[in-house]
Amino acid sequence: MSQRLQIFTSHLSHNNVLTLKVFLGLTKADEVANWEYTDDPDTAAALLIDADSKEGNLQLKDWVRKNNRQVLIAFSNRMEGFPENVLVLPRPLRSAELIPVLRQASKQFLSSFNEKEEQCFSKASQISSLSNEIDVEDKPIRIYRVLEVLYNNKNKIIKVTDRIARIVIFNLERRRYYTTHFSQMEIEDLIASPVSDMQVEELNYEQLARAIQNLKAQDLDAPLWIAALAISNDQLLDGLSLTGSYRLNRWPNLKKLGQDPLHMKLTALVRRGGTINQFTDLLKVPAEDVIGFINACHILNYLEHREEPAMLKKMLDSNKQSNASKRSLFSRIRSRLGI
Repeated sequence: MSQRLQIFTSHLSHNNVLTLKVFLGLTKADEVANWEYTDDPDTAAALLIDADSKEGNLQLKDWVRKNNRQVLIAFSNRMEGFPENVLVLPRPLRSAELIPVLRQASKQFLSSFNEKEEQCFSKASQISSLSNEIDVEDKPIRIYRVLEVLYNNKNKIIKVTDRIARIVIFNLERRRYYTTHFSQMEIEDLIASPVSDMQVEELNYEQLARAIQNLKAQDLDAPLWIAALAISNDQLLDGLSLTGSYRLNRWPNLKKLGQDPLHMKLTALVRRGGTINQFTDLLKVPAEDVIGFINACHILNYLEHREEPAMLKKMLDSNKQSNASKRSLFSRIRSRLGI
């Protein structure tokens, strides 16, 4: 079971703090620790300090001298010149660098915590505990996508900037997006892209009003739907399981989302409720088609999900699709949906 850890920041800009809060949502599925933001340094497992500012650098040195239990993370343009136990997070703030640093911080904090616990146990018990608690070296780092950032921040306003400085603003509460640079097909590609390729920040309503003065709101449902289908790859999104029971709480607008005949049949079935195995057996279709539909409904909040472990123990065989390019995958989905 993953641990809940908190992080405190010092001397970071307001925008960097907002961006950090967005990225922390990406740790929810981590098997070791999921991170949350806190305004209380005494409860924090890690302290993130802007070491490039004069005040922040002085504070970092002071915290190093105090040698508290917290893990210290320097936010800096330089990678060297810090004490041995201080982790370094390079600028600018990107999830590709942040997630590995947080994993290191988890390991460092839990190691320190377990060392204190060891005093109460025998040496054999100590070794067993440590191997169970902090075996994180070889765990792969997930590829998080923009789609997951948007879903984990569904009531917020998120600004995404790609590597060539093109901007799109997502108002998740109203399910609208604003851009001058992207076509809808490009928006679908962006939503399905790794978040490590983007700069992501949270906006408030005042910043939103200034940013969209001359922009037209565009509907976000269809791009979210297409992207969820495209990246499913026979895998359910976090929070869903093959042993669960699913039921639609509202009808998808398939006129807007694409009138795929299979999705029409699945809509009627899932509206009544059941398991993925049941839907697959009734329609005689590949499991990946049902999984894609379930993922897309989940992203648009059309789905009710509950676990029924006694009802379903047999797991689906995993029939991986051949490695087609992302572009051809999007094309096939659009062709099936008639859009």
